[in-house]
Amino acid sequence: MDASDSSEDVRARWSAGLREAAAHAYAAGHGAEPPAPQPTRWRLDVRTAITAAAVIAILAAVGWWGLRGEPAAPLVASPSPSASASAAAPAMLIVHVSGAVRSAGLVELAAGSRVADAIELAGGLRRRADESSVNLARPVTDGEHIVVGRVNRSGEPVAAGEPGPVDLNNADETALQALPGVGEVLAARIVADREAHGPFAAIEDLERVSGVGPAIIEAIADLATT
Repeated sequence: MDASDSSEDVRARWSAGLREAAAHAYAAGHGAEPPAPQPTRWRLDVRTAITAAAVIAILAAVGWWGLRGEPAAPLVASPSPSASASAAAPAMLIVHVSGAVRSAGLVELAAGSRVADAIELAGGLRRRADESSVNLARPVTDGEHIVVGRVNRSGEPVAAGEPGPVDLNNADETALQALPGVGEVLAARIVADREAHGPFAAIEDLERVSGVGPAIIEAIADLATT
């Protein structure tokens, strides 16, 4: 007899001993031999079978619905029409430029522009303009006032309280007489000339007035503006 047969024999005897001990215990407690074991039978009536089938169908439907794929939401939302319009049309700025520029007044420029851009739109700096009085690289803001200072013949900055250059296109006869070489008669001729022929585009245009020569033009070059 090999080892496997010996092991099976031991297990068989051990099982038989357990059954016999259980039978003695049952007889001692009940006064009778234990009943013979009966095979287990499962009985399922029609109603229970229908209910079970319905439950299984419901569970299958719920599982299918939970696993159903949903369309993926877009990662990047499309811009609204108003946002696109704002990006396409940058805001415009209105800036007042005055002082030692050729055409003082209001200028309109795009957002992000700098002081240098505003001065350029105002005709640029005049000969005696003090560039150190403004920061040409500074971005401008809407509604601000940019004042460009000026220097005298010695190159020194002119104080803000000192009178500025005489505007040849707006000054009256009294104001024109403050210019060197311009008296009462010549001031009247200047006023009459601009009324007849229009404003002066440059100081050199004064030479069209009778009595004004290169000497007067040079004398008032830093004191007058157009």
